[in-house]
Amino acid sequence: MGISQKINMVPMQIAFGLSQGIMPLVSYNYASGAGKRMKDAVLFAVRLSVSFLVVVAIGYYIGSGMLISLFMSNEQIIAYGSRFLRGFCLALPFFCTDFLAVGVFQACGMGGKSLLFAILRKIVLEIPALFILNYFFPLYGLAYSQFVTEVVLSVAAVAVLIGMFRRLSDRK
Repeated sequence: MGISQKINMVPMQIAFGLSQGIMPLVSYNYASGAGKRMKDAVLFAVRLSVSFLVVVAIGYYIGSGMLISLFMSNEQIIAYGSRFLRGFCLALPFFCTDFLAVGVFQACGMGGKSLLFAILRKIVLEIPALFILNYFFPLYGLAYSQFVTEVVLSVAAVAVLIGMFRRLSDRK
């Protein structure tokens, strides 16, 4: 599981970097009232990030055994690691959508929404999903609990962002 987690962290860190990198652009445009420009920047970042992470997720899913075997030669470890990596990589495109939205909330001074998403992620969604999925899929529930959590959070994040963009366009 540790190998899978480390391999999966590489694209996750890229998603973190992108969400942190657009924060100044978003905050400057939000503060100046340039809502369309801010929306265009966010949508560009979402398209870029999601496209990249979908390609990475497909590559990880298909090549999971080969990637794990780069670090260990034990067939049983490769089999376990491969299944863990497949579960982890499914969450990548949803993860970036969620984190970009949280970055936008922070850049716009909406710390309450960012905090709400953090609480939803770990306490409300991921911990219960971990227990439920571990019950139905022993050992592998951990890998898929993040996927379930990120799907729900990305849908919620997109809904909140759409509402925020509508309010910005209504102000003009």
